[in-house]
Amino acid sequence: MEMILIIAIPLAFILLLAGFLVVAQVSGFVQSTYFNNRQRLSNTIIQQYVEKIALAQTQIFQRSKQLEVLSGKLSLSNQELAQLNDMKSKFLSMAVHDIRTPLASIRGFGELLIKKKMGEKEDKYLHHIVSATNQLNRLISDLTDLAMIEAGKLKMEKAIFNFPEMAKDILPGISINAQKKGVELMVRNSPDGIVVDGDKFRLSQVLMNLLNNAIKFTPVANKVELFFKQEGKYITTFIKDSGIGIHPTETKKIFGKFYQAKYQKDEKLRKQGWGLGLSISHEIVKSHNGEIGVTSRGLDKGSTFWFKIPLEKNSAIIS
Repeated sequence: MEMILIIAIPLAFILLLAGFLVVAQVSGFVQSTYFNNRQRLSNTIIQQYVEKIALAQTQIFQRSKQLEVLSGKLSLSNQELAQLNDMKSKFLSMAVHDIRTPLASIRGFGELLIKKKMGEKEDKYLHHIVSATNQLNRLISDLTDLAMIEAGKLKMEKAIFNFPEMAKDILPGISINAQKKGVELMVRNSPDGIVVDGDKFRLSQVLMNLLNNAIKFTPVANKVELFFKQEGKYITTFIKDSGIGIHPTETKKIFGKFYQAKYQKDEKLRKQGWGLGLSISHEIVKSHNGEIGVTSRGLDKGSTFWFKIPLEKNSAIIS
């Protein structure tokens, strides 16, 4: 019996050890297979990302080449546009210069013939000729200003002057235009002691343009109001009419070059302007470090144009 135990115990240990070895081998194989599969999966994912990055780099390179081509075309187009703009400005300047002389002759001869009293029908035709030349002269003046603005040569000859005097100087002529149209021109308050540092002629041009526009677009038997207000270091001029009004989408567009209101129904009124006056006024006010704008409640509800410029430091205050 003892002999059997002596043989059985070592044999059991050997079998147990063999079992452990088998389990260890199987476990190692399973783990190795698992990690190998994980490694292959990781390698596959990494390879896919590498391929995507390579594809993205190829696409970026192609887009970069396309952008270079487009940039070259854009640069060429900009050069062509600059040349065309320069040609347009030169043509405008030459045309304006060459048209002035014959227009002056037509107007001069027309006025001379009117004085000779040639007959009722002839006088009527001659007045139409003179009126047309006056209209063309205004266009030429606007085109001259436009050419100077585009060439950067519209200079402001600034000097300190009394702002109320500027308004008083132009009101008599504006009042006559209002009377002819059958529109009442009202000056609500006349500022006193308001001094500005600016170009009196150019600012008069802005005020005259806004007043004449207000009168032109205001129906007979209605009124146009002119009033002033000090707002901080600025003097603001308001021109309020009871005319055709402005569509909300056009309150900023109307200050663009050659822009005419699309919602203006009266063709005769549309033909009386070229869409330059407000654009030129905008440039003049901007050159004075000021602002210009318009408010309107809508079509057929009137408009209020305004512009403001800085006061001279020692200017008085409107009460």
